[in-house]
Amino acid sequence: MADRNERVEGDPPPAKGDTEKFLAWLEGVPDPQERYRRATEELEKHQQVVERLSSVRATAAAAAYESGETVRALAERLGVSPSRVHQLIKDAKSRSISKTSIKKRRTSRKKGGAS
Repeated sequence: MADRNERVEGDPPPAKGDTEKFLAWLEGVPDPQERYRRATEELEKHQQVVERLSSVRATAAAAAYESGETVRALAERLGVSPSRVHQLIKDAKSRSISKTSIKKRRTSRKKGGAS
Protein backbone atom coordinates (compact mmCIF):
# COMPACT_ATOMS: atom_id res chain seq x y z
CA MET A 1 0.00 0.00 0.00
CA ALA A 2 1.25 3.49 -0.79
CA ASP A 3 2.52 5.75 1.96
CA ARG A 4 0.27 8.71 2.80
CA ASN A 5 2.75 11.05 1.14
CA GLU A 6 2.63 8.96 -2.06
CA ARG A 7 -1.16 8.97 -2.27
CA VAL A 8 -2.53 9.66 -5.70
CA GLU A 9 -5.25 12.33 -5.99
CA GLY A 10 -7.77 9.86 -7.41
CA ASP A 11 -7.42 7.14 -4.75
CA PRO A 12 -10.94 6.25 -3.60
CA PRO A 13 -11.73 6.25 0.12
CA PRO A 14 -11.78 2.85 1.83
CA ALA A 15 -15.06 0.97 2.18
CA LYS A 16 -17.45 2.27 4.82
CA GLY A 17 -17.23 0.79 8.28
CA ASP A 18 -13.51 1.03 8.93
CA THR A 19 -13.12 4.39 10.63
CA GLU A 20 -9.39 4.09 11.22
CA LYS A 21 -8.65 3.30 7.57
CA PHE A 22 -10.89 6.14 6.44
CA LEU A 23 -9.17 8.63 8.75
CA ALA A 24 -5.73 7.48 7.60
CA TRP A 25 -6.89 7.88 3.99
CA LEU A 26 -8.39 11.30 4.70
CA GLU A 27 -5.26 12.56 6.45
CA GLY A 28 -3.35 11.70 3.29
CA VAL A 29 -5.55 13.56 0.82
CA PRO A 30 -3.00 15.91 -0.75
CA ASP A 31 -5.28 18.88 -1.49
CA PRO A 32 -6.02 20.69 1.81
CA GLN A 33 -9.29 22.14 0.52
CA GLU A 34 -10.52 18.71 -0.56
CA ARG A 35 -9.38 17.23 2.76
CA TYR A 36 -11.25 20.00 4.61
CA ARG A 37 -14.41 19.50 2.51
CA ARG A 38 -14.47 15.74 3.05
CA ALA A 39 -13.74 16.10 6.77
CA THR A 40 -16.61 18.57 7.08
CA GLU A 41 -19.00 16.21 5.28
CA GLU A 42 -18.06 13.34 7.58
CA LEU A 43 -18.33 15.52 10.66
CA GLU A 44 -21.86 16.57 9.71
CA LYS A 45 -22.90 12.95 9.17
CA HIS A 46 -21.46 11.89 12.51
CA GLN A 47 -23.05 14.82 14.33
CA GLN A 48 -26.44 13.75 13.00
CA VAL A 49 -25.81 10.23 14.28
CA VAL A 50 -24.75 11.55 17.70
CA GLU A 51 -27.94 13.63 17.92
CA ARG A 52 -30.06 10.64 17.02
CA LEU A 53 -28.26 8.39 19.52
CA SER A 54 -28.76 11.02 22.23
CA SER A 55 -32.45 11.10 21.44
CA VAL A 56 -32.75 7.31 21.58
CA ARG A 57 -30.92 7.21 24.92
CA ALA A 58 -33.04 9.98 26.44
CA THR A 59 -36.26 8.36 25.23
CA ALA A 60 -35.20 4.99 26.67
CA ALA A 61 -34.43 6.55 30.06
CA ALA A 62 -37.77 8.36 30.06
CA ALA A 63 -39.63 5.18 29.13
CA ALA A 64 -37.93 3.29 31.97
CA TYR A 65 -38.90 6.09 34.36
CA GLU A 66 -42.50 6.17 33.11
CA SER A 67 -42.79 2.42 33.60
CA GLY A 68 -42.63 3.06 37.33
CA GLU A 69 -38.95 2.93 38.14
CA THR A 70 -37.69 5.58 40.58
CA VAL A 71 -35.12 8.11 39.46
CA ARG A 72 -32.63 6.81 42.03
CA ALA A 73 -33.08 3.15 41.01
CA LEU A 74 -32.85 4.06 37.34
CA ALA A 75 -29.71 6.11 37.94
CA GLU A 76 -28.07 3.20 39.73
CA ARG A 77 -29.02 0.79 36.97
CA LEU A 78 -27.81 3.09 34.20
CA GLY A 79 -24.64 4.07 36.05
CA VAL A 80 -25.38 7.80 36.05
CA SER A 81 -26.37 10.34 38.68
CA PRO A 82 -30.02 11.03 39.54
CA SER A 83 -29.59 14.56 38.18
CA ARG A 84 -28.46 13.09 34.85
CA VAL A 85 -31.59 10.90 34.77
CA HIS A 86 -33.69 14.05 35.31
CA GLN A 87 -31.85 15.73 32.42
CA LEU A 88 -32.49 12.76 30.14
CA ILE A 89 -36.19 12.71 31.02
CA LYS A 90 -36.45 16.45 30.45
CA ASP A 91 -34.66 16.10 27.10
CA ALA A 92 -36.99 13.29 25.99
CA LYS A 93 -40.05 15.32 26.95
CA SER A 94 -38.84 18.41 25.10
CA ARG A 95 -38.08 16.33 21.99
CA SER A 96 -41.54 14.78 22.22
CA ILE A 97 -43.18 18.19 22.55
CA SER A 98 -41.19 19.50 19.58
CA LYS A 99 -42.26 16.57 17.40
CA THR A 100 -45.90 17.01 18.45
CA SER A 101 -45.77 20.75 17.69
CA ILE A 102 -44.28 20.09 14.26
CA LYS A 103 -46.96 17.50 13.46
CA LYS A 104 -49.72 19.88 14.60
CA ARG A 105 -48.31 22.70 12.46
CA ARG A 106 -48.08 20.43 9.41
CA THR A 107 -51.67 19.24 9.91
CA SER A 108 -53.03 22.78 10.35
CA ARG A 109 -51.16 23.96 7.24
CA LYS A 110 -52.68 21.15 5.20
CA LYS A 111 -56.17 22.00 6.49
CA GLY A 112 -55.62 25.72 6.00
CA GLY A 113 -54.15 25.25 2.54
CA ALA A 114 -57.13 23.21 1.38
CA SER A 115 -59.68 25.92 2.22
